[in-house]
Amino acid sequence: MTQTGPRPNLRRSFLFVPGSEERKLAKAPALGADAVILDLEDGVAPARKGEARTLIRAFLQAQNGRAIEWLIRVNGFHTPYFEADLEASVRAGPDALVIPKVDSPELLQLVDGHLTGAEHASALPPGSLKLFALIESARGILNAPAIATATSRLVGLILGHVDLSVDLGIRPGRAGEGIVQHARCQLVMAARAAGMDAVDTICLNLQDHEGLRAEATQAAALGFTGKLAIHPAQVSIIHEAFTPSAERVMWAERVLETWRQAEAEGRGVCTLDGDLIERPVVEAERRVLEQARQAGKL
Repeated sequence: MTQTGPRPNLRRSFLFVPGSEERKLAKAPALGADAVILDLEDGVAPARKGEARTLIRAFLQAQNGRAIEWLIRVNGFHTPYFEADLEASVRAGPDALVIPKVDSPELLQLVDGHLTGAEHASALPPGSLKLFALIESARGILNAPAIATATSRLVGLILGHVDLSVDLGIRPGRAGEGIVQHARCQLVMAARAAGMDAVDTICLNLQDHEGLRAEATQAAALGFTGKLAIHPAQVSIIHEAFTPSAERVMWAERVLETWRQAEAEGRGVCTLDGDLIERPVVEAERRVLEQARQAGKL
């Protein structure tokens, strides 16, 4: 199961795979994503929900090892599918569930209670299954700080800007434009203040690789830890944006070496190429090197 705190794998890319498509499920382990969201919600027609639950359970039970983080997006709490989704998901044994349309801490706490019951019925330790909250409404954005602290199961907030745009009465477009950019900033602040992952929204245009690259690069600069993907071709572009470049790694190494020399000389600050180096800067560069190590770049 997914654990909070330090983890062996990065969560740069979260690739959606519809749970009703057996051929796509079979390909999922080889697509290169850090995390795969096996979808029971929007990607599955109502008539195929039951089939998708069965396929996902069989698929996950056949996986050996957990190099990939497997998530299941269930249907919303107030839908007629939620209870069956929850029971099937617990039995399937994913790393975490993605809960859609979370707009209040109370809703997430209700999910937590139902999940505890499902764990008990399956003889699992309470709290063993973790959660990601998908924020998709104006109310959800405004409540993001409270949602982020609603349950200890929660390991990340995810922005869903398409439903958010519909809720706001605007046409869904690029993530970095207009009020959606404001929502991105609010979600990042809420997630990072709670010490958890912040996952950026999808790029709607599957053919616009440069647009995706710009969105992902901006998301990383804002403090997001990863981004949703809706096509395998988007994964490598997202990874590039959320993985330190060779030049960035070199700079981090120079900062740490300069800092070591300054400490040896009894100095609390120093400069490198004219830039002030102090302890918070050093800690940030250590995180860069840790990201590079997790991504296999060191």
